[in-house]
Amino acid sequence: MATADTPSSAPNAPNAFRFLSGASSLVLLQVLTRVATFVLNQALVRFSTPQVFGTASIQFELLLSSILFISREGVRLALLRSTDKKDETTPETNEITSSPKIDSTPSNLHKRKGGKADTSPQADQLSTHKASADVLSSNIATLPVLFGLCLSLVLPMAYIWTASPESSAQPHFRLSILIYTASAMLQLAAEPMYILAQQELNFTARVRSEAAGVVSRAAITVGILVVAERLHPAGEKTPGGGNEWGLLAFSLGQLSYGFFVFVIYLWTYMKRSSEWRWWPKSITMIDKGHAKRMLFDPVLLRLAFSMTLQSFIKHLLTEGDKFAVSRISKLADQGGYAVASNYGSLVARLLFQPVEEITRVFFSKTLAVCTIEEDQDNTKKAKPVAVQSEKASDKEPEIKNPLTSEQQMALRQSSATLHSLLRVQMHVLLILVVFLPPYLPTLLAHFLPKKYLATSAPSILQAYAYYLPMMSINGIVEAFAFSVMSANDVKRQARWLFVTSISFGLFVWLFCEKLGQGDAGLVAANTLSLGMRAGWALWFADQWFNRIWNRGVKPSKTEGDKNAKGVVPTDSAIAQAPKGISIGEILPPWTVLLVFMISREVIRQSQDRHDLHSNLFLQDAKNWDSLKKQVMHVAVGGVCGLICLLEAFRSQRSQILRLFSAMRRK
Repeated sequence: MATADTPSSAPNAPNAFRFLSGASSLVLLQVLTRVATFVLNQALVRFSTPQVFGTASIQFELLLSSILFISREGVRLALLRSTDKKDETTPETNEITSSPKIDSTPSNLHKRKGGKADTSPQADQLSTHKASADVLSSNIATLPVLFGLCLSLVLPMAYIWTASPESSAQPHFRLSILIYTASAMLQLAAEPMYILAQQELNFTARVRSEAAGVVSRAAITVGILVVAERLHPAGEKTPGGGNEWGLLAFSLGQLSYGFFVFVIYLWTYMKRSSEWRWWPKSITMIDKGHAKRMLFDPVLLRLAFSMTLQSFIKHLLTEGDKFAVSRISKLADQGGYAVASNYGSLVARLLFQPVEEITRVFFSKTLAVCTIEEDQDNTKKAKPVAVQSEKASDKEPEIKNPLTSEQQMALRQSSATLHSLLRVQMHVLLILVVFLPPYLPTLLAHFLPKKYLATSAPSILQAYAYYLPMMSINGIVEAFAFSVMSANDVKRQARWLFVTSISFGLFVWLFCEKLGQGDAGLVAANTLSLGMRAGWALWFADQWFNRIWNRGVKPSKTEGDKNAKGVVPTDSAIAQAPKGISIGEILPPWTVLLVFMISREVIRQSQDRHDLHSNLFLQDAKNWDSLKKQVMHVAVGGVCGLICLLEAFRSQRSQILRLFSAMRRK
């Protein structure tokens, strides 16, 4: 039997090029979907009042995201970690008996050399063990459905009980809550199939379901609001400041989203119903001569609960601003905050979210060969242990548990990918910070309805110029951290998230109460708390790489490090990737920083000269004189932006060409 570091036994490690290709396709489809949704949302903002929009987009969305995120996020993370590891295990002390609840014919038979099926008892035992491991793993995928049932009973009742009189007085308030809850249950019913699609890297199913869902949601919501507008006299309002069918329109649109997500996943995986389920299926195991019934893999179950607890704390931090707004702001201001959040997070939904998800899958699969030992015994210290040979004291000491050539290649590949992604995100940070604030008033004057200009939306969107870059960096480093953390690491991060949540409360008090920044202060508090999370994740990534490399390196029979196929890597970026986190490899060159700084000053002077940032400009931005000033201001920004992009390309030409080459390869 081949050893662990021979090419014959090495699992198929995912290639970074394949994931970059998948990321580019996912981003493109996300862009097309979001553009269509953005156009429909423009009509949505114009047909709904700030009160209705605030209730639906702040309060109802907070209820929906709480049910979904707490129910499924921890399980998703745990099962991503298990995808490659379950194939590595072999039955040593446990035997699986033939149970009527298990398909005794494994789908993947072990084969001998020459392609013939191996029917030996050991091969049969391995195949049966793998089939049972698949059952236990798919049982974990049913937990979101069970958690969701409980949360769907508790959270809506708690929300109805604590809702303000201004909110609950709106028509169809309770019915809309029930419809939102039904939408959450439809999405959770699709979760076992979603997890199967993620494990197979079937991003097409996810994109199709999401595209159909978001378009149908926006179309149905706008359609109902348009019909309601024509059926009622203009300006007719109801208690709570909204219109009669506003909340019902949003809730039915959300129900259509859940329906399409569920139906498309069900249609995709209907013929493979034996590989997923909504209720856990028990199996019988023989452990030291005693039969016992099992529903879940105990290691995966503990990891899933740890990740769920961590996700709960993370959810409190991520949605803390919405919770605070729903409690301290009037419904009209909640509508302004919701509009600002939708516009401000558009870039995040278009670019950051797909990249974060694809990198999480990439790191989970690529580094699975390095995290197996840590998950098996996470209490061991990852330091090289020298064992002196009894017979040959003159030989070099043997290193216990050294890194194989495959593991070294995975580490270098992941390090190079992480540094490249962070450097790209740093350039995105520069673009957003330099160009978004001075041109935001011009955008708002043409895209935001006047009834929202009087709310807190403009000031909130200004704060988003600094929140979005922090969100992008935090998404990448946390995606890496979640991919490799052991159970002890999860506990350590949970403690840090608790500290971050306390800090978030202090930041809210400082910016909102002491400095009087209002709703924009919530975005500033979120930015600082995200910075604390990103700082910890970056520190953890550096510590993790050093911890793994400190295990030592197994001497290779041939010179140089080899990849999983036994070939010496030719990519210098991978071969020379740092063994930890190098800040110098992340920051842009000084010439790029200088060009962006000069551009920012030039753009600021142009904005001041044309007076394009006052409240008077927002209210009267479409007269001829103002339009001429805006065109000149945009021309200045276009020239500065072109210069910045040319310098970034000149200084990063080799890395950019390598990324484009990677996206064209499968």
